[in-house]
Amino acid sequence: MRSSRFLIVPILAALVSAATAQPVPPPPTANVVNFDDFPNAPTGIFPPLPVLDPNHYADLGVKISGFGQNGGAVADVSGAGINSTFPNVLVFVSIGMNQAGGLVSSPETLTFYPPVTSVQFDVSTADILDCMGTQIVKAEGFAPGGASLGSTTAAPTIDGIQTMSLNFPPPGAEKVVISSPSLCVTELGTFESFWLDTIAFVPAPQPASDCAGLAVKAAGTKVKAKAACYARAVLRGTPVDTKCLEQAEKHFTVAFTRATKQGDCLTDEDGPTLEAAVDEFVSGVLNAVNGGAPGPDVCDSREISAAGKNARAVTRCYTSPTRRGTAVPVDCITDTTRKLASSLKNCANEATVAALQDLSNTFARKIWRDIAVPSTTTTTTTTTSTTTTTAPPLGQHLSFTTTAGTANCGGASLGHQYTAPDAPFSGGIFSDTGATMSLSDLGLGCLYIGGGQAQVPASQIPENAASILNSDDGMTLTASFGTGPRDCSRGPEASRHCVNDPTVSCTTDVECAGLAGGCAADANCFFGPPVAVNGFVSSCVVNTFAADASGTVDTSTGASSVSIPLASRVYLTLGLPTACPQCVSGTCTYGANAGQPCTTTNSGLTTLDCLPSPGTFVATLPVSLNPLTTGSVTSTAADGLFCPGQNHAGAFGQPTAQAFSQTGSPAGDLTDGNPHSSTLVSNFCIPATGSPALDSLADLPGPGSLSLVGDAQFVTP
Repeated sequence: MRSSRFLIVPILAALVSAATAQPVPPPPTANVVNFDDFPNAPTGIFPPLPVLDPNHYADLGVKISGFGQNGGAVADVSGAGINSTFPNVLVFVSIGMNQAGGLVSSPETLTFYPPVTSVQFDVSTADILDCMGTQIVKAEGFAPGGASLGSTTAAPTIDGIQTMSLNFPPPGAEKVVISSPSLCVTELGTFESFWLDTIAFVPAPQPASDCAGLAVKAAGTKVKAKAACYARAVLRGTPVDTKCLEQAEKHFTVAFTRATKQGDCLTDEDGPTLEAAVDEFVSGVLNAVNGGAPGPDVCDSREISAAGKNARAVTRCYTSPTRRGTAVPVDCITDTTRKLASSLKNCANEATVAALQDLSNTFARKIWRDIAVPSTTTTTTTTTSTTTTTAPPLGQHLSFTTTAGTANCGGASLGHQYTAPDAPFSGGIFSDTGATMSLSDLGLGCLYIGGGQAQVPASQIPENAASILNSDDGMTLTASFGTGPRDCSRGPEASRHCVNDPTVSCTTDVECAGLAGGCAADANCFFGPPVAVNGFVSSCVVNTFAADASGTVDTSTGASSVSIPLASRVYLTLGLPTACPQCVSGTCTYGANAGQPCTTTNSGLTTLDCLPSPGTFVATLPVSLNPLTTGSVTSTAADGLFCPGQNHAGAFGQPTAQAFSQTGSPAGDLTDGNPHSSTLVSNFCIPATGSPALDSLADLPGPGSLSLVGDAQFVTP
């Protein structure tokens, strides 16, 4: 078996042989996504790749969500021996199965608005790590409300392309979920590896509307008239007659006004919106025919004129069905293709006819969607479920704000290589239960995770992360509203939503694709910004308070001990630019809020403004920091098994470890109301995530240990 490091080489080295099956052409009424609008897509899978924004094709009526910021990564397979007419595909290389049979890291979901009556896509697979790739791909449709509408499966091979298709009864499918119970098992866990292309779907008919039908007809009439103006100009080799264009616009305005007077309009789109689509179509025709050359040329003129007539004919295929609220007849559009080819048999070849017909079909579908689809729900970006409440004024309280620790936390890495941290230190790992035989130091301000076979380097705790606890009596610490979600210490709300799809309310994990902790209580408070867990496989951890924090403080010495129950949400970020989304130049680099404004206060550039995409969620882990103390904590295990269910002896990549300890430091006298440097430490256990890749690389279940260096301040208003 090849070493796991080969996963980071271009995946196209694994795509071999020529396709033996021919894809099925999509119906002419279908919207088509083929990913070829990404020019110069790279031929490798890691890193970086064009990361598909979920809303990239929202104007066509589909949202693609799943792995990372999308359902896959766009790559060019034209050089991989694939006998296809397309260069780009959407590639999936994902790790770890969930209880629903799909892959934790790739819930490939196509969400449609409006719902669709049919969907099809081409699928093939890839060889990776000497595996034969995904052997089964399943597609299942779901109606609005969640009822299954049926499924289909395919067995793709590395030397063939198959077309999977589904048809749905009214009102159509709102979602199609693509999953793959992979049979490819490697030293890194369970993999899927396949790609999709040419996703074609037919939107369901919308409510009957005379307004919409007549508006579509008006746009078709104008496109014919405007194309005729340019056809005459090219025939003569003269500039286009502006009076001809003005006359076309005048007739459209009258017809569109008549349409809107019907009183049953489905959208608030205005005339200029449709006219812009007309202009786009005519420009496309001119470029397709002769690159916009002025002529004179008889055939060029005939092609431009025929394209305009054809576009009007196609829009008329939509007019009556839109007025009746019925499906567009495919044979109507097929007939327009035959007539277009016949009218140009002495001027245009088959390729030109196909290009002009495609422009007409695209124009008609766009006009119909603009004017006949009442609204759209495909452009909503949702962050993780949280509840925000205006915080009351702060009373007497203790605050702790982290500062930077060591610049190098060290720890394990892929291949079981261990790197010692740099000073300053907060603790150590020992090969005896008496903690006298040192194996390694533990760096200050670092998080260490996993058993003796862990291959994950330690993570730096972000600086400038604050937590606030109330203290009415100057001794007892209780949960606080703080100044808001970033520094409060309260438990969550009673309401629950799926972390992998925050739009879905839930009561059990089964409703959230069976992901462990997928149905999570809506968080009120976060324990710092997201924490990057680097290495291969990388992940991002968002820590929320699972219950109210509590504890004690001695303001004369600065000693404190608190209990912080966490619900740690783990997101798999393999193949993305960084382990967690970052705030760069004031905007989020990727994730749930990609491109949105943000601020960050730490050198890792993480922030709660930039959370991971819900589609990359793996599990919510219960982690108890009890105690998180300024004192000392030591964990021992003669057999090296520190936690329930731990598979391998040792800790943090040290298989012979029998003890590890951390030493905190009190803040000193806090009665002066000023900030004082302090260190809080905690040892704890981390359960398995349910992702074979993450659990294998981090050797979970297993121990965890952290130290927080920062400034403690006791404030009396």
